[in-house]
Amino acid sequence: MKKIKIHPLIIVGLFISSTANGLAVYRHYHDDRQTTVVFAVLCLLTLGMAVFGLIRNQKMN
Repeated sequence: MKKIKIHPLIIVGLFISSTANGLAVYRHYHDDRQTTVVFAVLCLLTLGMAVFGLIRNQKMN
């Protein structure tokens, strides 16, 4: 099966999404702890996907 590179704009979008989720964690920290946990998990998930995409694209070159 042929491996396909992840488009750089998708990786940039993941970094932007991770930053937005991180800012939501900061904004909701004192108000609602359950929302903070959800946004923190989303932040780590999108950041991990972006880093994985960068590593995968580097290995394919």
